[in-house]
Amino acid sequence: MGNYNYKKGLAAMLCSFLIWGFQPLYWHLCREFDTFFLLAARTLWAAAFCLLLLKVQGKLDQLKAAFLDKNILKREIPAMLLMLGDWAIYLWAVQNGRVLECSLGYYIQPLVVFTFGAVIFKEKLSWRHLVIIAIVVVGIVLSTNGFGGVPYVTISLAVLFAVYAAIKKSLPIDSIVSTTMEIVMMAPLALLFILFFRLGNNGLAAVDGVEHLLLVGSGILTAVPMLFYAVGVRNLPMMTAGICQYLSPTIGIFCSMIMGEMLTREKLISFCFIWTGVVLYVLNMAYDQRRKKLV
Repeated sequence: MGNYNYKKGLAAMLCSFLIWGFQPLYWHLCREFDTFFLLAARTLWAAAFCLLLLKVQGKLDQLKAAFLDKNILKREIPAMLLMLGDWAIYLWAVQNGRVLECSLGYYIQPLVVFTFGAVIFKEKLSWRHLVIIAIVVVGIVLSTNGFGGVPYVTISLAVLFAVYAAIKKSLPIDSIVSTTMEIVMMAPLALLFILFFRLGNNGLAAVDGVEHLLLVGSGILTAVPMLFYAVGVRNLPMMTAGICQYLSPTIGIFCSMIMGEMLTREKLISFCFIWTGVVLYVLNMAYDQRRKKLV
Protein backbone atom coordinates (compact mmCIF):
# COMPACT_ATOMS: atom_id res chain seq x y z
CA MET A 1 0.00 0.00 0.00
CA GLY A 2 2.97 2.34 0.47
CA ASN A 3 3.40 4.99 3.13
CA TYR A 4 0.25 6.87 2.19
CA ASN A 5 -2.18 8.85 4.34
CA TYR A 6 -5.30 8.60 2.19
CA LYS A 7 -7.51 10.77 4.40
CA LYS A 8 -5.00 13.62 4.54
CA GLY A 9 -3.89 13.23 0.92
CA LEU A 10 -7.38 13.03 -0.56
CA ALA A 11 -8.61 16.04 1.46
CA ALA A 12 -5.62 18.12 0.31
CA MET A 13 -5.92 17.02 -3.31
CA LEU A 14 -9.64 17.74 -3.45
CA CYS A 15 -9.06 21.19 -1.93
CA SER A 16 -6.45 22.01 -4.55
CA PHE A 17 -8.60 20.97 -7.51
CA LEU A 18 -11.73 22.60 -6.08
CA ILE A 19 -9.85 25.90 -5.88
CA TRP A 20 -8.43 25.48 -9.38
CA GLY A 21 -11.85 24.45 -10.67
CA PHE A 22 -13.63 27.55 -9.37
CA GLN A 23 -10.81 29.94 -10.37
CA PRO A 24 -12.63 31.09 -13.56
CA LEU A 25 -15.27 32.75 -11.37
CA TYR A 26 -12.57 34.69 -9.53
CA TRP A 27 -10.86 35.80 -12.74
CA HIS A 28 -14.30 36.81 -14.02
CA LEU A 29 -14.59 39.12 -10.99
CA CYS A 30 -11.29 40.66 -12.15
CA ARG A 31 -12.62 41.32 -15.67
CA GLU A 32 -12.14 45.11 -15.26
CA PHE A 33 -8.37 44.51 -15.49
CA ASP A 34 -6.77 43.79 -18.86
CA THR A 35 -5.09 40.41 -19.16
CA PHE A 36 -1.48 41.64 -19.00
CA PHE A 37 -2.01 43.87 -15.98
CA LEU A 38 -3.82 41.06 -14.15
CA LEU A 39 -1.07 38.61 -15.13
CA ALA A 40 1.63 40.95 -13.81
CA ALA A 41 -0.19 41.64 -10.53
CA ARG A 42 -0.95 37.95 -10.04
CA THR A 43 2.71 37.10 -10.58
CA LEU A 44 3.98 39.65 -8.05
CA TRP A 45 1.50 38.72 -5.32
CA ALA A 46 1.95 34.99 -6.01
CA ALA A 47 5.73 35.42 -5.65
CA ALA A 48 5.23 37.20 -2.32
CA PHE A 49 2.90 34.53 -0.92
CA CYS A 50 4.99 31.62 -2.23
CA LEU A 51 8.10 33.06 -0.58
CA LEU A 52 6.11 33.46 2.64
CA LEU A 53 4.99 29.85 2.27
CA LEU A 54 8.59 28.65 1.93
CA LYS A 55 9.60 30.80 4.90
CA VAL A 56 6.96 29.13 7.08
CA GLN A 57 8.04 25.69 5.84
CA GLY A 58 11.72 26.49 6.35
CA LYS A 59 12.56 25.86 2.69
CA LEU A 60 14.10 29.21 1.67
CA ASP A 61 17.55 27.61 1.80
CA GLN A 62 16.37 25.02 -0.72
CA LEU A 63 15.21 27.83 -3.01
CA LYS A 64 18.57 29.59 -2.73
CA ALA A 65 20.41 26.35 -3.47
CA ALA A 66 18.22 25.77 -6.55
CA PHE A 67 19.08 29.20 -7.94
CA LEU A 68 22.79 28.46 -7.48
CA ASP A 69 22.55 25.10 -9.27
CA LYS A 70 23.20 25.68 -13.00
CA ASN A 71 21.73 22.31 -14.01
CA ILE A 72 18.45 23.13 -12.28
CA LEU A 73 18.43 26.73 -13.50
CA LYS A 74 18.79 25.79 -17.17
CA ARG A 75 15.65 23.63 -16.86
CA GLU A 76 13.69 26.06 -14.70
CA ILE A 77 14.06 28.98 -17.13
CA PRO A 78 12.12 27.25 -19.96
CA ALA A 79 9.67 25.90 -17.34
CA MET A 80 9.09 29.49 -16.20
CA LEU A 81 8.41 30.64 -19.79
CA LEU A 82 5.94 27.79 -20.30
CA MET A 83 4.14 28.66 -17.04
CA LEU A 84 3.97 32.30 -18.11
CA GLY A 85 2.45 31.29 -21.43
CA ASP A 86 -0.06 28.99 -19.72
CA TRP A 87 -1.17 31.71 -17.28
CA ALA A 88 -1.46 34.34 -20.03
CA ILE A 89 -3.56 32.15 -22.34
CA TYR A 90 -5.77 30.94 -19.50
CA LEU A 91 -6.49 34.44 -18.14
CA TRP A 92 -7.16 35.79 -21.63
CA ALA A 93 -9.49 32.87 -22.40
CA VAL A 94 -11.49 33.31 -19.17
CA GLN A 95 -11.82 37.06 -19.72
CA ASN A 96 -13.04 36.43 -23.27
CA GLY A 97 -15.67 33.81 -22.42
CA ARG A 98 -13.74 30.72 -23.54
CA VAL A 99 -13.71 28.68 -20.33
CA LEU A 100 -15.09 25.60 -22.11
CA GLU A 101 -12.03 25.55 -24.35
CA CYS A 102 -9.85 25.69 -21.23
CA SER A 103 -11.74 22.75 -19.70
CA LEU A 104 -11.31 20.77 -22.89
CA GLY A 105 -7.59 21.47 -22.78
CA TYR A 106 -7.25 20.42 -19.15
CA TYR A 107 -9.15 17.18 -19.84
CA ILE A 108 -6.71 16.15 -22.56
CA GLN A 109 -3.55 17.39 -20.79
CA PRO A 110 -2.77 14.02 -19.12
CA LEU A 111 -3.17 12.26 -22.46
CA VAL A 112 -0.88 14.75 -24.20
CA VAL A 113 1.62 14.35 -21.34
CA PHE A 114 1.45 10.58 -21.80
CA THR A 115 1.96 10.93 -25.58
CA PHE A 116 4.98 13.17 -24.98
CA GLY A 117 6.28 10.58 -22.51
CA ALA A 118 6.04 7.88 -25.17
CA VAL A 119 7.86 10.04 -27.71
CA ILE A 120 10.48 11.73 -25.48
CA PHE A 121 11.05 9.21 -22.67
CA LYS A 122 10.31 6.12 -24.82
CA GLU A 123 7.56 4.97 -22.44
CA LYS A 124 5.67 1.91 -23.62
CA LEU A 125 2.72 2.60 -25.93
CA SER A 126 0.18 -0.23 -26.34
CA TRP A 127 -2.64 -0.63 -28.84
CA ARG A 128 -5.08 0.47 -26.11
CA HIS A 129 -3.23 3.77 -25.78
CA LEU A 130 -3.40 4.28 -29.54
CA VAL A 131 -7.18 3.72 -29.50
CA ILE A 132 -7.59 6.22 -26.63
CA ILE A 133 -5.46 8.83 -28.39
CA ALA A 134 -7.42 8.31 -31.62
CA ILE A 135 -10.75 8.89 -29.79
CA VAL A 136 -9.40 12.11 -28.23
CA VAL A 137 -8.11 13.32 -31.62
CA VAL A 138 -11.59 12.76 -33.08
CA GLY A 139 -13.02 14.82 -30.22
CA ILE A 140 -10.59 17.67 -30.92
CA VAL A 141 -11.39 17.58 -34.65
CA LEU A 142 -15.13 17.68 -33.93
CA SER A 143 -14.62 20.59 -31.53
CA THR A 144 -13.62 22.78 -34.50
CA ASN A 145 -17.30 22.75 -35.45
CA GLY A 146 -18.60 23.48 -31.95
CA PHE A 147 -16.09 26.26 -31.24
CA GLY A 148 -16.26 27.82 -34.69
CA GLY A 149 -12.73 26.92 -35.74
CA VAL A 150 -9.54 25.31 -34.49
CA PRO A 151 -9.64 25.35 -30.64
CA TYR A 152 -6.29 27.12 -30.28
CA VAL A 153 -6.82 27.73 -26.57
CA THR A 154 -7.41 24.02 -25.95
CA ILE A 155 -4.40 22.90 -27.96
CA SER A 156 -2.10 25.61 -26.57
CA LEU A 157 -2.89 24.86 -22.93
CA ALA A 158 -2.56 21.10 -23.41
CA VAL A 159 0.76 21.31 -25.28
CA LEU A 160 2.28 23.97 -23.00
CA PHE A 161 1.50 21.89 -19.94
CA ALA A 162 2.75 18.69 -21.56
CA VAL A 163 6.16 20.23 -22.26
CA TYR A 164 6.14 21.85 -18.80
CA ALA A 165 5.39 18.47 -17.18
CA ALA A 166 8.21 16.82 -19.16
CA ILE A 167 10.67 19.39 -17.78
CA LYS A 168 9.30 19.14 -14.23
CA LYS A 169 9.64 15.35 -14.36
CA SER A 170 13.42 15.74 -14.61
CA LEU A 171 13.75 18.18 -11.68
CA PRO A 172 15.05 16.61 -8.43
CA ILE A 173 13.74 19.36 -6.10
CA ASP A 174 10.62 19.90 -3.98
CA SER A 175 7.55 20.79 -6.08
CA ILE A 176 6.68 23.94 -4.10
CA VAL A 177 10.31 25.11 -4.23
CA SER A 178 10.38 24.47 -7.97
CA THR A 179 7.14 26.35 -8.70
CA THR A 180 8.14 29.23 -6.41
CA MET A 181 11.44 29.46 -8.29
CA GLU A 182 9.57 29.83 -11.57
CA ILE A 183 7.22 32.49 -10.19
CA VAL A 184 10.10 34.42 -8.59
CA MET A 185 11.88 34.45 -11.97
CA MET A 186 8.70 35.84 -13.56
CA ALA A 187 8.39 38.59 -10.92
CA PRO A 188 11.05 41.02 -12.31
CA LEU A 189 9.35 40.91 -15.73
CA ALA A 190 5.99 41.63 -14.09
CA LEU A 191 7.44 44.48 -12.03
CA LEU A 192 9.11 46.10 -15.04
CA PHE A 193 5.86 45.83 -17.03
CA ILE A 194 3.90 47.62 -14.30
CA LEU A 195 6.60 50.28 -13.73
CA PHE A 196 6.91 51.14 -17.42
CA PHE A 197 3.36 50.60 -18.68
CA ARG A 198 0.83 50.39 -15.84
CA LEU A 199 1.56 53.09 -13.25
CA GLY A 200 -0.92 55.57 -14.71
CA ASN A 201 -4.68 55.58 -15.25
CA ASN A 202 -4.42 52.40 -17.31
CA GLY A 203 -3.01 50.55 -14.30
CA LEU A 204 -2.25 51.12 -10.62
CA ALA A 205 -3.51 54.73 -10.49
CA ALA A 206 -7.00 53.55 -11.45
CA VAL A 207 -7.19 50.68 -8.95
CA ASP A 208 -9.44 51.30 -5.92
CA GLY A 209 -9.40 49.55 -2.53
CA VAL A 210 -11.65 46.64 -3.47
CA GLU A 211 -9.75 46.04 -6.69
CA HIS A 212 -6.46 46.02 -4.75
CA LEU A 213 -7.90 43.26 -2.56
CA LEU A 214 -8.83 41.31 -5.68
CA LEU A 215 -5.25 41.61 -6.94
CA VAL A 216 -3.86 40.48 -3.57
CA GLY A 217 -6.33 37.60 -3.62
CA SER A 218 -4.99 36.52 -7.02
CA GLY A 219 -1.66 35.76 -5.33
CA ILE A 220 -3.30 33.82 -2.52
CA LEU A 221 -5.43 31.92 -5.06
CA THR A 222 -2.23 30.90 -6.81
CA ALA A 223 -0.16 29.91 -3.75
CA VAL A 224 -2.73 28.03 -1.62
CA PRO A 225 -3.70 25.25 -4.09
CA MET A 226 0.01 24.66 -4.72
CA LEU A 227 0.43 23.82 -1.05
CA PHE A 228 -2.59 21.52 -1.00
CA TYR A 229 -1.44 19.79 -4.19
CA ALA A 230 2.06 19.14 -2.81
CA VAL A 231 0.55 17.59 0.34
CA GLY A 232 -1.84 15.49 -1.75
CA VAL A 233 0.84 14.14 -4.08
CA ARG A 234 3.00 13.07 -1.12
CA ASN A 235 0.14 11.14 0.49
CA LEU A 236 -1.64 9.54 -2.47
CA PRO A 237 -0.72 7.01 -5.18
CA MET A 238 -0.15 8.67 -8.56
CA MET A 239 -3.20 6.97 -10.07
CA THR A 240 -5.49 8.45 -7.40
CA ALA A 241 -3.92 11.88 -7.87
CA GLY A 242 -4.36 11.51 -11.64
CA ILE A 243 -8.08 10.76 -11.30
CA CYS A 244 -8.59 13.74 -8.96
CA GLN A 245 -7.23 16.18 -11.53
CA TYR A 246 -10.32 15.72 -13.70
CA LEU A 247 -12.36 17.45 -10.99
CA SER A 248 -10.99 20.86 -11.99
CA PRO A 249 -12.08 20.94 -15.67
CA THR A 250 -15.45 19.42 -14.71
CA ILE A 251 -16.10 22.30 -12.32
CA GLY A 252 -14.85 24.62 -15.06
CA ILE A 253 -17.74 23.51 -17.29
CA PHE A 254 -20.27 24.60 -14.65
CA CYS A 255 -18.36 27.87 -14.14
CA SER A 256 -18.55 28.55 -17.88
CA MET A 257 -22.35 28.17 -17.78
CA ILE A 258 -22.59 30.53 -14.81
CA MET A 259 -20.54 33.03 -16.83
CA GLY A 260 -22.92 32.75 -19.80
CA GLU A 261 -21.22 30.26 -22.13
CA MET A 262 -23.45 27.78 -23.93
CA LEU A 263 -22.69 24.06 -24.04
CA THR A 264 -24.18 23.57 -27.50
CA ARG A 265 -24.96 20.21 -29.10
CA GLU A 266 -21.81 20.40 -31.23
CA LYS A 267 -19.62 21.19 -28.22
CA LEU A 268 -21.28 18.41 -26.20
CA ILE A 269 -20.53 15.85 -28.92
CA SER A 270 -16.82 16.78 -28.89
CA PHE A 271 -16.78 16.65 -25.08
CA CYS A 272 -18.37 13.17 -25.19
CA PHE A 273 -15.45 11.89 -27.27
CA ILE A 274 -12.96 13.53 -24.88
CA TRP A 275 -14.79 12.12 -21.83
CA THR A 276 -14.79 8.65 -23.43
CA GLY A 277 -11.05 8.92 -23.98
CA VAL A 278 -10.50 10.09 -20.39
CA VAL A 279 -12.59 7.24 -18.91
CA LEU A 280 -10.76 4.66 -21.03
CA TYR A 281 -7.43 6.21 -20.03
CA VAL A 282 -8.28 5.96 -16.32
CA LEU A 283 -9.54 2.38 -16.71
CA ASN A 284 -6.37 1.46 -18.58
CA MET A 285 -4.26 2.99 -15.79
CA ALA A 286 -6.14 0.89 -13.25
CA TYR A 287 -5.66 -2.22 -15.42
CA ASP A 288 -1.90 -1.59 -15.73
CA GLN A 289 -1.56 -1.01 -11.98
CA ARG A 290 -3.44 -4.22 -11.19
CA ARG A 291 -1.33 -6.21 -13.65
CA LYS A 292 1.92 -4.89 -12.12
CA LYS A 293 0.79 -5.98 -8.67
CA LEU A 294 0.02 -9.49 -9.93
CA VAL A 295 3.44 -9.88 -11.56
